[in-house]
Formats: sequence, C-alpha cells, structure tokens
Amino acid sequence: MKLLRQLSEMPHFTTNEQSIAAYILHHRENMLQLNIQELAKATYTSHSAINRLTRKLGLSGFKEFTLQLAREFQQQTQIPSSVDPNYPFGYGETALQVAGEIAGLMKETVSRAYAYLDDEVLAQTAGMLDQAKRIFMYALGDSQIRARSFQNKLIKINKYAVIATELHEWAYHTVNLTPEDCAVFVTYHGNSPVYLKAARHLRRQGVPVITITAAAQSELAQLSTHCICVPDDEVKHAKIGTFSSQMAFEYVLNVIFSCIYKISYKHNKESAEQTLNSRYINELMDSE
Repeated sequence: MKLLRQLSEMPHFTTNEQSIAAYILHHRENMLQLNIQELAKATYTSHSAINRLTRKLGLSGFKEFTLQLAREFQQQTQIPSSVDPNYPFGYGETALQVAGEIAGLMKETVSRAYAYLDDEVLAQTAGMLDQAKRIFMYALGDSQIRARSFQNKLIKINKYAVIATELHEWAYHTVNLTPEDCAVFVTYHGNSPVYLKAARHLRRQGVPVITITAAAQSELAQLSTHCICVPDDEVKHAKIGTFSSQMAFEYVLNVIFSCIYKISYKHNKESAEQTLNSRYINELMDSE
C-alpha cells in the first residue's frame, strides 16, 4: 500500500510527523472517523503539522489523505492472507490439495501486487519504455526467466530488450547505455553489488532506471527514476521456492507490457495482424 508504506517508513519526518504517522498506523480502524481537529488533539500536534505531513506524502491536504487512506483500507480488506507464501502446502496434503494451495497463492499474490501499484508511476514507466531507444534488463536466476518472458512480448510489438546480465557482460552493456536508453532492474531484495555498481553509473550518466523490487528502501530503489514495489512476503532462507516473488514479477511485467501496448494500441494491433498474415513469416516458420 503506497500511503501506508510511506507512513511506516517515515522518510525525513519531523518528530511531530512521526507521532502523527505512528498514531495513524496504530489506530487504523478508527482513522476514517476522525476529522483533522480530532487527529491533532489525539497526537498532541496541530492542523498545520498534519497538513505538512499530507503534503510531504504528495497529497493536497487532509481531505485527499483520508480518501486515499480509505481506498487503501478497502484494498487491504479485499486481500485475505490464507496461504503462507514461504510454505504454501504441507507434508500430508494430496496432489490436488497442493494444486489448490498454489492456485490460492497465485490469486493472493496478484491481488496484493495490484494493491501496491500506482497509476502515475505505471503510466510514466510505460511511457519511458515506449520512448526508449534501447531497453536493457538486469535480472539473475529466476528473475531472469521473468525478464525473458517480458523480452519475448516486446518483440511482438517491434521493441527489443537486451538481457544485460547474460553471459556476465553487464559491465560492457552498462558503460554503453545513453540517456536515450532505459535500464530495468528486476530484483526481489535489491542488494546485489553488481546492480548497485551499474545503477550508480547509470545515475551519473543520466540514464533512466526502472526497478521492480520488494525492497522499497534499498539504495537501488533510491537510485531509480521509478520504482515499482511488490509485496515483501518471502523469507530469504526459509521457503520452499520463489513462488510469490516470481508470480508478482510476472504480473507486474505483464501490466507494464500491456500499458506500453496501450499507448499505440491500434498500431500495435495492426502490426501484429500483418506479421501473423505475412507470407514470408509463415514460410520461415514452416522451414523449421
């Protein structure tokens, strides 16, 4: 949840703002019934302190703050957490029970990832990638599989992405990026020394950087032009597999691709149809 996450992280908050944020987080169930006077009294602060906090959160005032808070509370209540993302199934379950648990985890992961999305950040991310001369993706392990899937979709609309971390050639790719290009980091924990070295260089060179991660407060996230967060549900060394994180990455990348496609929807649709109907394409595929 973007607003609740900002309150919990308390970036550069004054003492009064920390008190207000802490009160809101500890009294969520009552917050929507309070007006600004009651909140000021409960936190021993003032109207101006509350308004300063809301502006620091990127909002116009207390009214917009309560509306945004209500939306996030609604999203939160619509996302039951009934499956453990680290151990989604047990030892004694049948194969069909395991299938049901994984299905439940997929549904919950997508719902939670959706609740983290921000309309403006998504639109700006899609626009940046749509305008990029070249797209370079930084992803390792399971995340690289998700990056390849995204790369494959981009090909269908005549956009080509390079997996920069493939064959250990990330450094060569990194030094050749320009401000006309765009770098995309897909990393759950966001603490890879390789990624940090690359992101610091790209930041100095003015290259746009998009990061998809669960580590909203990591240095990599702070170095990014745009950061899209996914739920931080997995324990690093205590899980059966990277189920939840990779489901979230796949969902977010699919959303980003769809938003890019939407920018030139008619053109992309016509191009896809022309490609599918191309006699030469069919001849090439028949020769496999």
